[in-house]
Amino acid sequence: MCAQPIGIGFIGTGGISRAHAKAYQQFPELAKIVAVCDVDAARAEQAREEFGASFACTDMAELLARPEVQAVSVTTPTALHAPAAIAALEAGKHVLCEKPMAASAAQAKAMVKAAEQSGKTLMIAMKWRFRPETLAARQAVVDGKLGDIYFARAIGWQHKGVPARPSFTRKELAGGGGMMDNGIYNLDTVLHILGHPRPLAVSAQVGAWIGPRGSKNWQVEDFTVEDFGACFVRLEGGCALFFAHSWHVNLPEDWGIGVTGTTGGLAFDIVMAKPLKILHGEYDDIQDITPDPMPEGNKTLGDFAYEIREFLTALHEGRPSPVPGDPFYYSNVIFDAAFESARQGREVTIEW
Repeated sequence: MCAQPIGIGFIGTGGISRAHAKAYQQFPELAKIVAVCDVDAARAEQAREEFGASFACTDMAELLARPEVQAVSVTTPTALHAPAAIAALEAGKHVLCEKPMAASAAQAKAMVKAAEQSGKTLMIAMKWRFRPETLAARQAVVDGKLGDIYFARAIGWQHKGVPARPSFTRKELAGGGGMMDNGIYNLDTVLHILGHPRPLAVSAQVGAWIGPRGSKNWQVEDFTVEDFGACFVRLEGGCALFFAHSWHVNLPEDWGIGVTGTTGGLAFDIVMAKPLKILHGEYDDIQDITPDPMPEGNKTLGDFAYEIREFLTALHEGRPSPVPGDPFYYSNVIFDAAFESARQGREVTIEW
């Protein structure tokens, strides 16, 4: 429980840190940004001034040693998420970590273990968890409106969506490419709606078809991640999941999520603004049961502000993490299995 505003530190001050900072600044009664860290000293100093912090450094250990820092936002490239989050947790700080959770399942599990051992909160910054569509869809599943669920899909077809910066396109920094970077939105959302069943096996086609062709926006030698991934995932309980994402496909843009069961189904597309529709009933009597009004969720506050408020409120009230690392790390298990399946050219079984 916290009576005073929580002191916030930033590890990494790249683009996404601005969204976090603006959100924290909306809740001065809950938090105050006090310190920032970035390997680039000039960028750290710029963020210190912009965020209203009193301290900036280039060494993460310096920031974590400061007692006024009670919680941190980890907004580094993905490959650095786990080292930063684990160090922060071990230093007794609460952690809000940007998505994707980590570069591998092993790293993600280590983050979960560090949170458990420290007793501190680890929240993954997955803003779609709080969308009205996600909340209503999850509730329909909890209420049994879809019956026995046997198939789900989570598609992310982008058009000209390559983020042409090395922190996204070099594997040693990003961990993975389009499938991980933006695919995590739809993948985590559908897994959450389903109640996070464990993935049991994955068969995947993963690779880079667009990046190596080059563009005026990036250098070919800087493109070492996948730009496309398509996966058939067998989930615990008998549900099959088709998950696919690409930064660029020559198809209409599509971010559709769909779930179907024996007595109902649902579908929506957040990016393309296709509203949620929930159907329920038997073959001869299917009814539209989409809630009206929808849950409020983050509709009024917006994605980042709502997410940050949830994090801060959980800390102030001593509540569990709104988006805990376990079972969020299942997404990394699927990513790892997809890469391995593509390498072997066959379905791979996941050992638990």
